[in-house]
Amino acid sequence: MLTGATSVLRLLPYCRSYMALSAAVSSQLIAPDSCRHTPSGRPVPTPSVSAHRLSPALARHALPGSYPNCRISSPSLLCWRKPTFNSLHFPPLILCCSSSASTMSTSASEGVTSDGAAAAVAASGAAADVEVRDSISLTQREQDIFDTLLAAVRHAGAATSLRCAGGWVRDKLLGRSSDDIDIALDDMLGKDFAEMVNDYLKSQGKEARHAAVIQSNPDQSKHLETARMKIGEMWIDLVNLRSETYAADSRIPTMTFGTPEQDALRRDFTMNALFYNITAGGVVEDLTGRGLQDLRDGLIRTPLPPRETFLDDPLRVLRAVRFGTRFGFRLHPDILEAAASEQVRVALATKVSKERVGTELEGMFNGPTPVEAVRLLQRLGLFTAVFALPASLLSRVGNGYGVPCCTTMAAADRIIRALGLEMDKDERRFLLLAALLLPLRGLQIPAAKGKLTPATAALIRDALKWRVKDIEMTAALHDAAAELAMAHTALLKGAGGGVDAAAAAVNGEEETSGTAVGCKAGGEHDVRVILGQSIRKLKQHWKLGKL
Repeated sequence: MLTGATSVLRLLPYCRSYMALSAAVSSQLIAPDSCRHTPSGRPVPTPSVSAHRLSPALARHALPGSYPNCRISSPSLLCWRKPTFNSLHFPPLILCCSSSASTMSTSASEGVTSDGAAAAVAASGAAADVEVRDSISLTQREQDIFDTLLAAVRHAGAATSLRCAGGWVRDKLLGRSSDDIDIALDDMLGKDFAEMVNDYLKSQGKEARHAAVIQSNPDQSKHLETARMKIGEMWIDLVNLRSETYAADSRIPTMTFGTPEQDALRRDFTMNALFYNITAGGVVEDLTGRGLQDLRDGLIRTPLPPRETFLDDPLRVLRAVRFGTRFGFRLHPDILEAAASEQVRVALATKVSKERVGTELEGMFNGPTPVEAVRLLQRLGLFTAVFALPASLLSRVGNGYGVPCCTTMAAADRIIRALGLEMDKDERRFLLLAALLLPLRGLQIPAAKGKLTPATAALIRDALKWRVKDIEMTAALHDAAAELAMAHTALLKGAGGGVDAAAAAVNGEEETSGTAVGCKAGGEHDVRVILGQSIRKLKQHWKLGKL
């Protein structure tokens, strides 16, 4: 029969890799001179240490339970200790890796200085020449869709010119497949063209397709009315070419039909302002004069001055970050300067719906380099505008929480890569989101009926508009991290110490009677109970909690 300790180890399939990687973190990733210690063991920062200033509220409420591998040398100064493996502090791997990540993260917590802007330039990619095709080759499905649209125009006797715009053109020129077809119309609204297509389909004895109309919402920087319908097995978006005029006392534009040139200049980036002219037989049109070259150079640039482009729709600053980290492209210095401005930051926080922000963030988290995307947001001073805490809590925490959040997220990403873990996109998002918000664990805000709710749950629900499942998994993974740290500590202390002593050691508190998980202290038996409860809460994602 297996002993209690052996049973616990059987539940930790990554334990051996944990020890190996933790040793690597201790011996290689942390510079030997990154910290020096007094005889009492208290770390003393040296110039090579990145010491992050935190408000007393954040240090007091979040750090003791969330960071068993750190000491607080003053109420507002967090300085990591080099991980050791013969002490009682034996936290999950993410917390050990965080100690090395903190020495490599930026220490700027508010705004973007000239040094911060330089760091943002370096982080925004250094793409070499990009291979761009001379022409676009259509799949049979794409050819069938375009033939149907052209036939609908002929059937109606209209003179409408049809162009593909945006990401589909960019991706096809890069040799990538794309299902994101946007059709730009020069003389009618999308809903009117959808009716024209349905009239043609009926004339051919085919079933008409419902067209959904997505209304514009200028107050939330959603300026275009879009019609969406299905042709064959693919959804397409239909929108008119546009031009904009502004009243002297308003930033909300009046939309009018525009020329292709006017429409191209109002788009977000030059590489997304390219047109594929269906009516003209598939000619690629670069009406800004820079789109094709910027695509070859791996450069993200706005057709108009970036401040104007971002204030037109502040969400574009997030799209710049997402595209830059997705493709490994550089952001033009003018984009970085405008993105870091207070005017753009305020506009992003107040003029864009949280649903649109959450969609862009989900694209970053599901992209190839989510850590670099979030780091770039931090370096541009946009972290608190995106991952916004309630004002009542922000006044106590301060604006510097993006630095430790990026640190723990980077640590989790290194674990995933170093251990070669295979995860689906949901599991990866769960783990990275929980790691990102780990420094905020323990912070609470008032809720209805005098109750308190976790700040992390409020952030996910209100600032990102993500799913309830994301809230539940973040809470479960945070609990699992604390429970695993408690279990490790209890095993290393031995059965005599019990879980109460382990919990006190992990949280830096005096030992109390009873445990946080509702079981009596009983050595190895309690460790099994703790881990069993943790596994049940995480269900099929239980392995994530052991990281």
